[in-house]
Amino acid sequence: MTFTDQEQQEFREAFIKEARLKSWGAACNADHIAKQLDELVVEYGKLKSEDDQLAADIAEAERAVDYHTVDNRTARKEKQERRNTIAKLLEALAANMGQGQKALENLQASIESNMALAAHATGWEWKQTASDQEISNMLE
Repeated sequence: MTFTDQEQQEFREAFIKEARLKSWGAACNADHIAKQLDELVVEYGKLKSEDDQLAADIAEAERAVDYHTVDNRTARKEKQERRNTIAKLLEALAANMGQGQKALENLQASIESNMALAAHATGWEWKQTASDQEISNMLE
């Protein structure tokens, strides 16, 4: 298969535009994911602060004069149950943040790959091989 110089230039320009478009799309997607990760980090921080406060409250209640009363034990139990819930939420948030980070890494690789392809395409052209010539001859 042979391409004229005009076809090669046309296809090269289209390919470069497509590669840049893919890079732009990946960069936009990465920015969107980064903003979501920022929100997850804020949420994680809030939950971690609440967990730390609950741990301090439980420790204080354990040292209180009325540590042995039903009300104190019930309050500590409720706070511990909330801590258990928070621990599960923190674990889920950490997993989501890890997935988001992997997605960002993949998108960055895609950006770099597409930009490298666009740069490579600026000087690349289809070179006719012997087998291409044979196929062209058979088609004529």
